[in-house]
Amino acid sequence: MANLEQAIRELQALLSQHESVEAFREVQAKVDQLPELNQLAHDMKAYQQEAVLFEKLEKNQAADQLAQELSELPLVQDYRAKMQDVSDLLQYVTKSLEDKINEELSNGQRR
Repeated sequence: MANLEQAIRELQALLSQHESVEAFREVQAKVDQLPELNQLAHDMKAYQQEAVLFEKLEKNQAADQLAQELSELPLVQDYRAKMQDVSDLLQYVTKSLEDKINEELSNGQRR
């Protein structure tokens, strides 16, 4: 079990130093420094929650308008692209681990 925990820590360290993760952190820090962007995101979430609760067309339109405004901001576009890069990296690592574990289990080589 100690070997597994050590391997997990090493993988976490490697992933945290990957260029796509570092790029995502940089753009996330920029997003976090813009209170108006955070307010827009907060407002959009509030409208979406209200729209779900009350199913009012106006609120859906307001949420859609805020979502469109957010989507058009270059920083948000960059943030989403970097987040997708990190997601793709994690999916690749997860799939690789899954394939290797399945291969070893089918060969009867549990470690």
